[in-house]
Formats: sequence, structure tokens, C-alpha cells
Amino acid sequence: MKNISCWAFRALFPEATDSYTEMLNLKELITLKKRAWDNVDTFSINNQHQWVQVLTNNINDISHLPECLENFCRDNPERANIYGVCINACCPDPRVISAGEGAALIKRTKRLGDLIMAFLGEPNSHPFHINCKILLGLNSKEIYHNKFLDFLNKIQSINDVRLKPTVINFKHAKQSSKSSPHWELLETALSADMPIIINGNICTKQDIQNIVKKLPMKSQRKCKTLIPGIMIGRAAIKNLNCFQTFISSPNKKVSKKTLIVDNLKKHPPHRRFYQNKKDFYPYI
Repeated sequence: MKNISCWAFRALFPEATDSYTEMLNLKELITLKKRAWDNVDTFSINNQHQWVQVLTNNINDISHLPECLENFCRDNPERANIYGVCINACCPDPRVISAGEGAALIKRTKRLGDLIMAFLGEPNSHPFHINCKILLGLNSKEIYHNKFLDFLNKIQSINDVRLKPTVINFKHAKQSSKSSPHWELLETALSADMPIIINGNICTKQDIQNIVKKLPMKSQRKCKTLIPGIMIGRAAIKNLNCFQTFISSPNKKVSKKTLIVDNLKKHPPHRRFYQNKKDFYPYI
């Protein structure tokens, strides 16, 4: 989440298995711009995989990213906790879409697949994993063209353990963060028989149960094997204990007010994170 997903915020959630940096411009990383690498704030977080989220449609650039990451980890051991790279194929900003990046990539499934292959390179050439975060389409008409399904079918042929499940936000690019996801297309996504991470207005364990119970029984069974996890974003802002609700035996809810204040001091984010502090960190 822009201006929110700094280390200080991500470190509040040891219950989460994975977390993502804010979206970074890959061109700036490849050209070694300091301001870009300063935002790769992958300091240690116990039991959490940390992903660098990038915006690009350039195959040549992404092919050089593993080397850049290796150099970064060597030169910055305190931030050498990078599990993998997530290609952002869901940013709805019109300027990003007009450049053929972000959500525009869902219509360019071949290019998106080629970006993954370019990053992976030769088997065992580097340790970094990769996945994508995608939308269902650019607008309400496109979501039923099943381009997201074309992409899932395309990457079936990639036989590399470094390729991790695709994150699907079940909305289109014209929808707001508060609008309802198109969960009726979950069954279609499951038909690819590829593991996916689902995302879209999920706040509680009950939300998951409500989504799954609307599916045919065959698809409900698929959920157990093809949905290894869920992605939560804005719900974590409103409820700092939201991840505990998904644990079988949750710990007692704790106040994280002191923790985030300490985190912001320990590894201060860019000053822009503080500009809307009252809106995004009302508990401080």
C-alpha cells in the first residue's frame, strides 16, 4: 500500500507469512537510484517472507534485477531479507496503464509470462522467488474475457520452484477500494488448477467462509489445495490484530500503539509516510 507499507508497519504483523514493500519503479532500481533502493526496507521480521514489489513491463530490465538484488544484499546485510519479487500487474493509475504497466499487463499475458521467465533465468541461477499480483481486467466488461485465466494457464508450463502463487485481486481497474469484489469468478480462476492467493475486501475468517460456501462443492474442495493463502491490506490499517483472527488459537489481543512508535524510530521511513499520519495511523 502506497505510503503505508514501510517496514515499521509490516513488522507489526508476525502472524503474517509474507509482506510486500510498496510498489517501486524497476527502472529506478536498475539504474541504481539511491532513493529507490532506500525504499527496499527489508530489515529482519521474524517468520515473515519479504517481497520487493516492482512496476515494469521491460523484459531486459527485469532480467538484470536478480544481479542487482544480490549486490544489494551483499552490500546491505541488515536488509538482506529479500525472499522474492512481486510484479505489480494491478496498479489502476491511468498514467501507469497508458505506459503499458500495472493493470494494463492483464491484457498482455504473453508479456507478463515473459517477464517472469526473464527474471527466473536459468534454473538455480539465483535464490529469489517471483510472483505477480493481477486484477480481473481493466473494466467491468473485460473481467468476463477471462484474461486472468489465460495468464494462469500460460504459467502452468513454468517448472521452477521459485515461481510462487499468483495473487488475484477480484476487482477490475475501475473499482474503488470499497467496492465489492467479483467473487463469482473465483470458480473460473480455480478451473486453471493453479494455486492462487486471493485478495479483495477480506477482513475476517468469516469472510473467507462466506466466499467459499457460495461455490459448488467441487470447487469448495479445490479451495483447500489451490488457495494456500489470502492477502490482506486495508483491513490491517483498521484492525492491527486482524491477522490473529485467522489463527486457530489466537493470542490475547495486544495494543500495538507502542510497538509502531518504536518501529518508526528504529527504521524511519521516508518523510512522506508521516504526511497523512492521522489518517493512516490513527492509533498513534
